[in-house]
Amino acid sequence: MLNNLSYRHKTPLAMSLVIVVAATVVAAALVWQSYRQARANFVSHTQTLGKTLARTVRPALLHDDVWQAYEILLTPLETPGDRGRVLVLLDARGHVFASSAPRRFAVLDDFAQDSNDTALAAQLRQHTDRQQNVLEGGSGRYLYILTPVLAEDGSVQGRLVQRYDQVLFGPHLSEVAMGTLYATLAVLVLLLPVGWLAGKRLAEPLSHLAECLGRVSKELPDTIHCEFPHSRDEIGQLAERFQGMVEELHAKQTLEKHLAQSERLAAVGRLSAGIAHEINNPLGGMLNAISNYRRRGSADPHAEKTLAMIERGLQQIRETVSALLVEAKLESRALTTDDLDDVRTLIATDIQKKSLDLDWRNEVTQTLPLPSAQIRQILLNLLLNAAHASPEQGQVVCAIDLTESGMQLMVGNAGPAIPERRRQHLFEPYFGEGEVHGLGLWVTYQLVNQLHGVISVQSVPGLTRFNVSLPLEEHGEK
Repeated sequence: MLNNLSYRHKTPLAMSLVIVVAATVVAAALVWQSYRQARANFVSHTQTLGKTLARTVRPALLHDDVWQAYEILLTPLETPGDRGRVLVLLDARGHVFASSAPRRFAVLDDFAQDSNDTALAAQLRQHTDRQQNVLEGGSGRYLYILTPVLAEDGSVQGRLVQRYDQVLFGPHLSEVAMGTLYATLAVLVLLLPVGWLAGKRLAEPLSHLAECLGRVSKELPDTIHCEFPHSRDEIGQLAERFQGMVEELHAKQTLEKHLAQSERLAAVGRLSAGIAHEINNPLGGMLNAISNYRRRGSADPHAEKTLAMIERGLQQIRETVSALLVEAKLESRALTTDDLDDVRTLIATDIQKKSLDLDWRNEVTQTLPLPSAQIRQILLNLLLNAAHASPEQGQVVCAIDLTESGMQLMVGNAGPAIPERRRQHLFEPYFGEGEVHGLGLWVTYQLVNQLHGVISVQSVPGLTRFNVSLPLEEHGEK
């Protein structure tokens, strides 16, 4: 219940409770101290009275005058039958010589035995004790003041016993307690409102901070404006950090807007690049066809001029358009061995330009339930990259095989190793070190993902291999 209470109320309540507890403890301490002081004053007074009575009753004790001793004992008492105060004069043997309460303590009675108090009896048996003693007996009910009656030579002739019922202290204690209670109530009336206001004022900044924090999840950071008092205490530090957090959230929100705009522009760029890359493939085929036609030896100058103009136009288109649209729908036509042979024919020109050795290992002899256009483009992109990365007169390896898990493609070259930092971003568009690697590998990665396959790269100095694994079952079910 208290855990759910706001600090706006909890703090004033706590301060008020502390004030009440402190006032109660102080009042109790004052009452106890007053009681102890009153008791000490009473004991001191009774000790003085005892010494005076002991000197007064000494002649009566010496002359064995019981009546005179009795009258002397009654002198300090308010009434002869006062049960709260009893004075008893004992002889040297500890027997009652005279008493202010003769019915309770008769003459010649053994006072130590009649008192039924072990501590008192032990003290009375010390006949040679010349000092006054203060004892509590009757389970703390009675207070005994023992005063020796000394002869002229200093010997103990008897003892004067003053017994007081501690109920006598009750009225004084009640009077002191009531006075202290009234004073405590007056102090509480003054302090409680002050404590409540002080606690409320201390808790207000914390409550205001909690309200501002609750607005963070509901409002935009630039709309949150909270004012806090300037201080260097914990609440002031929290308020300062809250303001810093709101400013950081506002800066982050602005940055996210810029990033979202940049991502939209980048998406448009990737889309345009993808479409351009797709167009580049048939353009490459047409350029290869022109190159093959020239190798056959055309003697017609007009045809040569026309081919040169077409070639320049195709090159201009190829330079203007960038890449392939990878989100295109997968073709329904299955992959055949002729599609794989077409890839070998298309890469032949790039292989010949650098005098490379193409190690072609095709173990596929049947039609496969895979989209032919995507497989050809994956293979062609990897081979073009391998030819580009290979040194002059190097070797490019292409291995195509079938396993229980599906179709396996491996394209390798003997070029330099791909740096580790570039390898981490190898399948991202337009990322490179010094030279941007373009969209070819990014397009390949997207196509492999569309086919639910996996592509990986291994690169060490002198050997770089790309491995592609494509499942057959999913595409076969379509």
